[in-house]
Amino acid sequence: MNSRFYFSTCQIGAEKALKAEVLSVHPSLRFAFSRPGFVTFKEELSDSAAESPALVLPAPVFARLWGEAVDQTRYPAALSALLARVPEGAAVHAFDRDRFVPGDEIEGYAVDEKIRSIAEVSAFLASRCKLPPSAPLAPGDRVYDLIWIDDFHVFLGRHLHSARLSPFPGNIPPLELPAHSPSRAWFKIEEALLRFNPVVQSGWQALEIGCAPGGATTALLDRGFSVIGIDPQFMAESVAARKGFRHVRKPARYAEASDLSGVNPDWIVMDMSIPPKDALGELSHVIGLLRDIHGKKLAVRRGFLTLKLNDWKYASDIPFFLKRLGQIGFENLQCVQLAHNRQEIFVYSSKFRV
Repeated sequence: MNSRFYFSTCQIGAEKALKAEVLSVHPSLRFAFSRPGFVTFKEELSDSAAESPALVLPAPVFARLWGEAVDQTRYPAALSALLARVPEGAAVHAFDRDRFVPGDEIEGYAVDEKIRSIAEVSAFLASRCKLPPSAPLAPGDRVYDLIWIDDFHVFLGRHLHSARLSPFPGNIPPLELPAHSPSRAWFKIEEALLRFNPVVQSGWQALEIGCAPGGATTALLDRGFSVIGIDPQFMAESVAARKGFRHVRKPARYAEASDLSGVNPDWIVMDMSIPPKDALGELSHVIGLLRDIHGKKLAVRRGFLTLKLNDWKYASDIPFFLKRLGQIGFENLQCVQLAHNRQEIFVYSSKFRV
């Protein structure tokens, strides 16, 4: 028998959900080893199947990056041999496994500082890596991954680029929170825009359910949207005062048709800190009001929907959540845990059924 190994990166805390996701698709795999944010699996192969294609993981939610293991080392003296396994001119991504839950980083934290601090790796990247970290990649391109695990544990893997992945190391786009954004919700909408690349047109209208204190609102206003926000909490004063924003200060479940006067949004954005079934109920109520007001003239084009996994057990209910969104009218759904999500998932809908 021969063995082949696979690796996957994920957010710290999502390892159990990731394992369940992988084994639901490939039940023959066996768990190998893991660290927070990093999980590996073993595939047993017969001699006749030794040259078979590597397994793929289509449309994963919790697996941020999935690929085939090449080699690893825990010893500085073996690092040169590990790096020599990267073909000349290959696309190379070097990154750290997650060290913190997004938003919990310590002061002075720098992205990928561990792998970059290894002098031999830095010299290798400078001399042999032909492509910059964000170089354009086409679906099917092979990328080699140098991953810092812990101490001096360096892992080498390779993955095939796909349209679901960003071109950045670890599938993590380098975003910096602007000083005028009052919350991290800015990251989620901006990462989603990079990931899914929807058409954005200045002058469109967004209805944001769960907008306080205004991080995502800030991103939308900056891009030329007008925004109607529904949330019982207060907005940051700097956001509330901006032109193009109107606040309906009440829970979405208590919204009335009069609250949505003049509202026929192009985008629906949702991010509420309540259990997912409750959030879907409130979303359904608001969409029902819009349907009653506009009928077939309802303008909704896209949905950017965050669902909190207040308990990790909700991960097993994701198929139900997606079915419910389809019943509400959201179609062409793509569900992922964004790199900037916390204990939550993001669902992008590129089509709405009027």
